[in-house]
Amino acid sequence: MDNQNLFTKSAFKMALHCPMQAYYSRNEEYENQSVNDEFLKSLAEGGFQVGAIAKIYCNVSDENDLGNLHGYDAPLGRTRELFGQDTVNIAEAAFQYRNCFVRADIIQKDGNNVNLIEVKAKSWETGKSFLKKDNESIDGDIWEYVYDVAFQKWVVSHALKELYPDQPFTIRAFLMLADKTKVNSIPKLNALFRIKKGPDGRTCAEPTPEAQAILAAEHEHVIVPFDVDKECDMIIEGRTGEQIKKMGKKFEDFVQEQSERYVKNEKVYQPLGAKCFKCPFTLSEEGKAAHKKSGFVECWKERAHLTDADFEKPLIKDLNGTGLTRGENTKDNWIKEHIYFISDITEQKYPSKPDGKPGLSTSERKWLHIDSVKHGRNEPVILTDELRAEMQGWKYPLHMIDFETTASALPYHTNLRPYENIAFQFSHHIIKADGTIEHAGQFLDIDSDGCPNFTFVRELKKQLEQDDGSVFRYSHHENTILNGIHDQIAASDEKDKDELMAFIKSITHGGERDMIDLCDIVKRFYWHPSMQGSNSIKQVLPAVLQSSSFLQEKYGKPIYGSTIKSLNYTADTAIALLTKDESGNVQNPYKVLPTLGEIEDVIIERLAKDGDLTNDQLTQLIGSSQDEDDGGFEEDTKINNGGLPLVVYRYLQTFPHDGATAGGVRVETIREALLRYCELDTMAMVLIWEYFAHECGIIS
Repeated sequence: MDNQNLFTKSAFKMALHCPMQAYYSRNEEYENQSVNDEFLKSLAEGGFQVGAIAKIYCNVSDENDLGNLHGYDAPLGRTRELFGQDTVNIAEAAFQYRNCFVRADIIQKDGNNVNLIEVKAKSWETGKSFLKKDNESIDGDIWEYVYDVAFQKWVVSHALKELYPDQPFTIRAFLMLADKTKVNSIPKLNALFRIKKGPDGRTCAEPTPEAQAILAAEHEHVIVPFDVDKECDMIIEGRTGEQIKKMGKKFEDFVQEQSERYVKNEKVYQPLGAKCFKCPFTLSEEGKAAHKKSGFVECWKERAHLTDADFEKPLIKDLNGTGLTRGENTKDNWIKEHIYFISDITEQKYPSKPDGKPGLSTSERKWLHIDSVKHGRNEPVILTDELRAEMQGWKYPLHMIDFETTASALPYHTNLRPYENIAFQFSHHIIKADGTIEHAGQFLDIDSDGCPNFTFVRELKKQLEQDDGSVFRYSHHENTILNGIHDQIAASDEKDKDELMAFIKSITHGGERDMIDLCDIVKRFYWHPSMQGSNSIKQVLPAVLQSSSFLQEKYGKPIYGSTIKSLNYTADTAIALLTKDESGNVQNPYKVLPTLGEIEDVIIERLAKDGDLTNDQLTQLIGSSQDEDDGGFEEDTKINNGGLPLVVYRYLQTFPHDGATAGGVRVETIREALLRYCELDTMAMVLIWEYFAHECGIIS
């Protein structure tokens, strides 16, 4: 049987979103980007650690963990052997029914009672229903996870009936999730598990030697099983309201049809829609070199009759941002009308409308993108009059701030809930009324055993309360983090809690010194074709630098650290923030940050070795930076939002340091790397301000 391709739970999950994705997934000639995405998401959220702690909580012994058994025959045979025991707990137990095959994360068998437990690094809350208010449909935030368990219950129930016809089993289905109502009571809980390669070469989380004893003691479990048995039965019986919309038919009919097609390796092209733009079966440069195929391209060639030349033109999927998901003008509706390319959009189809506010409306901004495609416009657009009026309302000195944060399903510290953010670093630049720029402050806590959030706010308060100048953030991240810390302080008994909460209230949304969102300023008053519809600071900064001869002349010289004061560069180590490649194109400063020695050579090597990361994964994980505006992974854990600080912070939690080294890396080198990295984020905000100020005639 091992040479067959059975319909697994991963194939089922793909088929839920698109049956063609299930087909592409079983055919290796198609490149699959979701392999990297899922790995990185699990690495960031702590998915590997959640799986490991679940086995401990569910009392699965090492000999009953079947994760090292591959194929179909070996795990099926071993599962049948273990089911001969009256009471047994199994990880990765295998079951087959007809063309369907599942590996259950955890099975607990007690006589004829079986608990089927699916483990996910997803958060939920005790008391929160898995059903919508109508009590007939699965909540949209959790539906695919519940369907996953329902599929497993369906397979396991039928498999056990076939294997043991005279021994009826009662099967109950559970989702084991991070419970956001629970508060962690174990110091460095996340660090009890270390990412490493298993004997079979796959990435796993291995408990540290002391983990079992620590977790055996009385403590609050933040990973808990939620009973979803009723919801699974509703799905299996075809009684949930979303089934026709999600699958086109009832559950059992869908499973039977898709499993047969999957086993036969049949293509059944689906109607095109906006969801196709999220297809993971696209080609990277590496995939092209390896002669892989693109499932995305194949579907559009088949259904929309596009040619290879058509894919050289910007598709409507490249029209980024909000505003095309509701009402008549949605990408779904355009596709139904055979509007596939940006150049096909007309003003009759998508009118450009002002919104009554200064600057560009959403539709006006999109029309700049559309016009640039239609007419080959390459010059930037900056609304200097409106922008100047906006800037004249800002109060000097201006304060640019940026935070580095992380979160995990298993909290790093006590008194934190799953996915509660840790603010461990900030950078702070000021711009004085005379145009003087200074890196005025910073904060970094990688040493304390406790959560640094309160100390973080105290230091931020101390730096910002020296005057009443305008404070700037880039997008919503800083506002969200501060509001979260406000709630933590409110629940604490800190002596200065009232002062800290008042400070947070003053600079967050609605406060008298409400932070100005520089990203919103960009959206309203600036557009550049090279940004390709994105407002990420990583896209805006190189566009600004490319546009401005003023910035090129000023920052092409090594003045940062000498003429411009820096807390991490000196006159002896001053750098030029702007460099050009051999073709004369301005290079993104994020890409040319000076080499940080051991931080790259040792930490990255260690992560690659222990975590089984490929070079592509490391590039995606560490080589990226601030990307607030473009979203990311769920639970506010964004791989591409400050990738290096997130990874290094996890590294330090995994390898406790003695003050001098951590996992073989000098702590001072790590500190220097983090400080310089975050400093660039706030200096990027300064550069954007400086460009705007120069173009508006505020500085010369």
